[in-house]
Amino acid sequence: MEHELKNIQRLREHLAECTVLLKGNGAYPLEAPGTVAAYGNGIRGTVKGGTGSGDVYSRYFVTVEQGLKEAGFTLYDEEWLGSYDALKEAHRDGIIKAAIDKAAAEGSNLLMAALSVPVPEPEYDLPLKTGADSALYVVSRISGEGKDRKAGKGDFELTDTEIRDILLLDKEYDRFMLVINAGGPIDLSPVMGVGNILVLSQLGVESGKVLADIMLGKAYPSGKLSTS
Repeated sequence: MEHELKNIQRLREHLAECTVLLKGNGAYPLEAPGTVAAYGNGIRGTVKGGTGSGDVYSRYFVTVEQGLKEAGFTLYDEEWLGSYDALKEAHRDGIIKAAIDKAAAEGSNLLMAALSVPVPEPEYDLPLKTGADSALYVVSRISGEGKDRKAGKGDFELTDTEIRDILLLDKEYDRFMLVINAGGPIDLSPVMGVGNILVLSQLGVESGKVLADIMLGKAYPSGKLSTS
């Protein structure tokens, strides 16, 4: 256990070097933690790595939500996060059930049908709150063994509601950051007018803490893109 903690601490010191600041307008870093309006599927559903053989079992994992709270931030609209989780779960269950029913009718393997069916992010209609000190929107996308990326909304492309809310938050908040938590590209062309865009990538167990470090100026996003 001791050597694990030492290795994680050594890794933590360099993880920001694996992130890329695509755009910055000088609004960050923040002087201190405060209230943050945190939205997007990646706040609670942060991706640490891939699926299947791309995944790693770990003793713990710090999501963006946990990392912000541990750094002293107060989440301004946790009700949104709970509502989105419930909506996404129902969306996922419906897609998986349809895939299983189709496989059963065809006499195919039910387990493989359930595991391999793509589940894009859903559209949603949830109100946003303004009035926090800063705002985040974290877009997460999962991929790996049995979970190939797909062209289309909710995967390689942003959903209509992701685009809508990202642009709204950028308009309403002087300090807004769009964060991409994915192992591959996402088409950001509809939101490239946003002032601050960070590619967090997939940083493993300390992901949430690293984002908080970057927001507070404790670490610098000095990585470069490997794909464009």
